[in-house]
Amino acid sequence: MSSGSRQICQYAPETVNGTTPTPFERKSLVFTEITLDAAATKEDSNSILDSRLAQKGAVTGVEYSGDLNSEWRFGVFDDLIAAAAFNNWQTDTPVIYQDTLTFGGTTRQSFSVLRGYADINNYHTFRGVHVNTLNISIPEQGLVTIGFGLMGKGRTVESSLPAGTVTTPILTPTFSNVSVGDILIDGVSQVGVACITAFDFTWDNTMQVQRCLGAGLDIGALIETMANGTGSFTAAWSTGAAANYEKQFTNTTIGLQVVIKDSSNNEYVLTLPKVEITASLPSGGNSDILQASFEYRVVEQAPTLVRKPVI
Repeated sequence: MSSGSRQICQYAPETVNGTTPTPFERKSLVFTEITLDAAATKEDSNSILDSRLAQKGAVTGVEYSGDLNSEWRFGVFDDLIAAAAFNNWQTDTPVIYQDTLTFGGTTRQSFSVLRGYADINNYHTFRGVHVNTLNISIPEQGLVTIGFGLMGKGRTVESSLPAGTVTTPILTPTFSNVSVGDILIDGVSQVGVACITAFDFTWDNTMQVQRCLGAGLDIGALIETMANGTGSFTAAWSTGAAANYEKQFTNTTIGLQVVIKDSSNNEYVLTLPKVEITASLPSGGNSDILQASFEYRVVEQAPTLVRKPVI
């Protein structure tokens, strides 16, 4: 029998896409849920014998995919965020001790991800793991969550923990709704203008699987296609919110910026320079506070994430 508290998740950047590095020096990940798995695709047999029983089919492929979800902490997931952006962090940009990540690049980073059950010595190493999607969700009240949609190229199972040094992350404080320093629309703070009560951002590389004959059950390649940035925010209905509502009819884009800072003063700044918005007029009862839900889509200019560690 296995305990949920004995699950582990560790990862190592790959130098060669799809090849687990040797030695397998890796980092532990803190998580609330992981569903990275292998799912077999089978083809039924249509053969007819001298009975009415179905004949055994065949495995024709395996999908290696799943999600990694966690509470967002400063610095802990920066490797995976960069992989989702298909880019590298640019150090000391825009100023010294700050780093900038631009989404929608062409720099590929794959990982070997170890998913294990330590109390029964069952370990699965997924090779060639790419970050297909990234989601950041800031609730009206609660902890900020971060999620990664993963896709891999192959898997190896072992009955003992693979050799290699394991580095445990320094757990910085979790972000929460009170960590949000400010939300700007077109450079204007929404405090007292159009109170934002929730915010969500998703980046999707829309990766597709390419299978190659001769590769067995391994995936031949994972190919990224058009990058999509989408999300939503909820705003208290006000003059400012009504003005933003009208912009959808002229297809006027807006800029969004979210500042989030933990209790140690480590900070991220997410900037979406141009987004198209859609929204519906709010409705409610005579005792409700009216709110409007805005959906948005990133267009033309790439989002950026700036990290500012406390000095």
